[in-house]
Amino acid sequence: MDLHWLRIVVVGHVDHGKSTLIGRLLHDSGALPEGRLDDIARADAAANAAPEWALLLDHFHEEREQERTIDSTQAFFATGRRVYRIIDAPGHREFLKNMVTGAAQADAAVLVIDVEAGVMEQTRRHAALLALLGQTRVIAAVNKMDRVGGRSAEFARAAESAADLLAQMNLRAHAVIPISAQLGWNLAVRSEALAWYDGPTLFEALDSLPPPEPQSHRPLRFPVQDVYPREGRPRVVGRVESGRVAKGQAVLLLPDGVPVKILSVERFLESRTSAEAGECVGLTLEAPQDVRRGMVLCDPSFPAKAARRLEANMFWLANAPWEQGDALLLRCATQEAPARIERVIRRVNSATLETIETDAMRLEHAEVARVVLELASPVAVDGFGDCPPLGRFVLVKNQTVCAGGTIAAIAQ
Repeated sequence: MDLHWLRIVVVGHVDHGKSTLIGRLLHDSGALPEGRLDDIARADAAANAAPEWALLLDHFHEEREQERTIDSTQAFFATGRRVYRIIDAPGHREFLKNMVTGAAQADAAVLVIDVEAGVMEQTRRHAALLALLGQTRVIAAVNKMDRVGGRSAEFARAAESAADLLAQMNLRAHAVIPISAQLGWNLAVRSEALAWYDGPTLFEALDSLPPPEPQSHRPLRFPVQDVYPREGRPRVVGRVESGRVAKGQAVLLLPDGVPVKILSVERFLESRTSAEAGECVGLTLEAPQDVRRGMVLCDPSFPAKAARRLEANMFWLANAPWEQGDALLLRCATQEAPARIERVIRRVNSATLETIETDAMRLEHAEVARVVLELASPVAVDGFGDCPPLGRFVLVKNQTVCAGGTIAAIAQ
């Protein structure tokens, strides 16, 4: 069977065992570099501590000092069916921006819940972010089952809480699995300590996730990263986010709505006649045009929308609150446009999921909101479900990312 790639993000409340789980997955899948585990064991022995799997992910000295993950760390492992790129996202409230970055890149998510502590504040926030980012492939891993002697009653309580939480987000777990990340229970192999459980192991559940739809099957979206002149014609470089490009293809240049023709397709040190989603290429266009960074080449039959007013679901990430009149900058793919929040339709407490206020004049840190954005100039966008790279955005205030979200509709 051909190996397929799947990107998964591991999320959950701090200290529920996310990094420990990833370290154990790397070990149990045989993905660790030779000698890596011995290095960790020696470091822990010197500190008179038991080996800690989470240290396999903590590459940075600062992380070891703080004993917490401060960025989205990526690692790779494989089963007999798939190759996984796995993203460890921070659980701490102050590192929420990094978690958003990790979750936005993922094809699926593993939500880790401590069997004793159950669903907590960051569990709810991370579940809300998964829903906001349109993540429907979710596995719930009820961790630290060794702490409760592997008893089924404790698992049942935690599993019910996890299912209730996901249901509130209109999500449903692909599987809910009792595990011990520290001891490797129900990860690659079944554990006799959990003999009452007859569902899949974590590896089996991951392997059974449906693959994401190939982006190459969708309409063309090519955000322009840079433009270089070439014999009097513009040569644009960027990444094919969806669809395909080919020599001789007619495309539409947004937001200006100008039709152009592709004369050549090239990769570094390689001449091509075509490229598909995921490839970074250079394209020479037929005629001199006012082509600039941030424009998007689209399929003329199914183009993106050039819009100045957007309705969006948004997570306010900045510590300082948003107040009406704040000047913001929207970034979507390679596009930028000055923006303001015209209206907060409703603001929601992401930990309790309760609506705080409708038609609000203020947003606080870690609140979710449905908003209308007004832009100073049009940008090419899609609904998030149609093309995620053109359906998600960040807002910047004073050169710092203050919010992230997904586009729900073009506002009238």
